Amino acid sequence: MAVSLIHPAPEGAKPAAPEGGKPAPSAVPRSPGRAAPPRLTAERAIAAAADLAPRLAQRAAQAESLRRCPQETLDELRDSGLLRMMQPARFGGSELGLDTLFNVVMELSKGCASTAWTYSNLASHNWNVGQLELQAQIDIWGEDPDACVATGLAFPCGRATRVEGGYRLKGRWPFASGVDASRWMMVGALIEQPAGPPERRFFLVPETGFRHLDNWQALGLSGTGSHDVEIDDVFVPEHRTVSAERFAAGQHLPGATLYDNPLYAMPTFAAFAYVLCVIPVGTAKAAVEQFTQGMRARAGTYTGARVAELAPVQLRIAEASACVEFAETVIRRDWQELESGVRQGHYPGPETKLRWKRNTAFATSLAVRAVDTLMPAAGAGGLNLNAPLQRQFRDIHAAAAHFGLTWDVHAVAYAQAALGLQPQAGMLL
Repeated sequence: MAVSLIHPAPEGAKPAAPEGGKPAPSAVPRSPGRAAPPRLTAERAIAAAADLAPRLAQRAAQAESLRRCPQETLDELRDSGLLRMMQPARFGGSELGLDTLFNVVMELSKGCASTAWTYSNLASHNWNVGQLELQAQIDIWGEDPDACVATGLAFPCGRATRVEGGYRLKGRWPFASGVDASRWMMVGALIEQPAGPPERRFFLVPETGFRHLDNWQALGLSGTGSHDVEIDDVFVPEHRTVSAERFAAGQHLPGATLYDNPLYAMPTFAAFAYVLCVIPVGTAKAAVEQFTQGMRARAGTYTGARVAELAPVQLRIAEASACVEFAETVIRRDWQELESGVRQGHYPGPETKLRWKRNTAFATSLAVRAVDTLMPAAGAGGLNLNAPLQRQFRDIHAAAAHFGLTWDVHAVAYAQAALGLQPQAGMLL
């Protein structure tokens, strides 16, 4: 698809080889009637998230009622530049890395976990698209650089068949968080082979090729719009697909040669759990801070005693805060280890990836423990539907149920490898 060129390519982007005899785009076409969002530094991105968090808290109940992010929130995320913080600069993005995403999502989690979950998915998917072939990026952002992509990563839910020039794809995928705000879907599917196991592959499909079923009714993270998505026999050209193994490796993806930024050479599956884990950890951190602040001046309803002077309350605050601090420290360390390794050209092996996945799952369990520890001390007031703690409690338990964050799954996989056994099939490594 052809695009008009308005500005020179941003500094730091490698010139791409022409495809199909057409020059690669070097500028960002603006959406009609809307100013382009700013390109952000890490500091500006974190400040923008901190500024937005109180408004997310005010809309948290509305997000739950709508079962998706309010449009006002999506507009603010877009206009602030946050949605495009991991998008390639070639298309107007900021090309900020995983460490900045971590800090931004920690701030957003103070306001609304559902919004933080949706945002973390959509922002990181811009990074994933930037890892693919240039023509795929042009297809998505050539006319609308604000276009978002949701995902359905469960490979057994889809089937694809090779045809001339690409694939025929069909299936139904659950949990497409943020699909209401997305014009594209990236889904995983299996391709049967004449011999051996099926090939796992990802496919990019525009909104004309899928439908979401509006069936997300959940106890927690209920504002994420994580509906099922259905695709009924659509054609996907070759340039909008990538093998799961190549996606996992990172350094062999087209984006790794298109752009200088090592972000686009990042092993994708290794970072996947961190993109999600930060939400329960950030939500638990917010819960501990808010609970502690609230208890400083609270008096018991029946006794009138100052709650802050009760030893059981003190012990619960100490335990909850320790859980959060240990969780945050470990996932920050691992995430930075991943980023610094890629910058130096070092890529993790399966044992390291399994250790990181074990740690994200355990960090999530510590976030659950932190909020579970606080709930009894909150009393009946903590159960009020207008109180943030009950929502944080529900949201953290919902996050811990995600396959990528479930302790039982990743503990077993790590232990199997540590004992010299083959980890269970289907792990995203």
